[in-house]
Amino acid sequence: MKVFIASLLLVALVAVGPSNARRIVGGQFAEEKQFPYQVALFKRGQFMCGGSIIDERWILTAAHCILQLNGSVLPNDALRMRVGTPHLHKEGKVLKPTKIIPHKDYVKLHYDIALIKLGEAIVFDETMQKLELYLDEVPFGTQVTISGHGKTGRNEPVSELLKFNTMVILEKDECTNATSRMTGIICLNNEVDNGACLADSGSPAVYQGKQVGVANFVLHDCGTHRPDGYASVPFFASWIKETMKN
Repeated sequence: MKVFIASLLLVALVAVGPSNARRIVGGQFAEEKQFPYQVALFKRGQFMCGGSIIDERWILTAAHCILQLNGSVLPNDALRMRVGTPHLHKEGKVLKPTKIIPHKDYVKLHYDIALIKLGEAIVFDETMQKLELYLDEVPFGTQVTISGHGKTGRNEPVSELLKFNTMVILEKDECTNATSRMTGIICLNNEVDNGACLADSGSPAVYQGKQVGVANFVLHDCGTHRPDGYASVPFFASWIKETMKN
């Protein structure tokens, strides 16, 4: 999905097929049990997005990851989630949803956040752990860790092993100008050839062991000098908490 906003090209980070799904640009491969909160989302058996475990029955992801082309929410039987492994197609556990909830104000990358309620509770162990939410003001200028599956080049296959990288949270004014004043967004950046890309949508950005962002979009292309857009967890914390009560 590509959306023009104030002349800037914002590309949603959702995979539409193995041939054009990408992974974290740059960075390193994850080790076993290094990211026990990471989730891989599959639409009708095809890998499409990432997510994070934030409670024994709840997954946090991006809204555009769980919607169909006509804008309706995916049926429960079309979505599956693999947890408990850094591998995309093996090991771990596959979970089913019982409820899929995009933010009610989502439209074309605005308010791009969603929750998935699981049909069964996750039993936490060394491979599966929940990720606490960061609730304070976003610490601009500090480093965060991003993670996700996919590929680094247009002609490369989907990565079986999770990747991660380190990014820096940009100042609010710089982010506001880069994203044409989108609401509830934090911007991450690093040197060129580092950052999020297609199929990283929904995956977390983590600061001091807590989630500060949900991958939403890149500006123009992956790993450029332009920042990547993440939904701000502190901004959406109230919505997340209220939704999880239902």
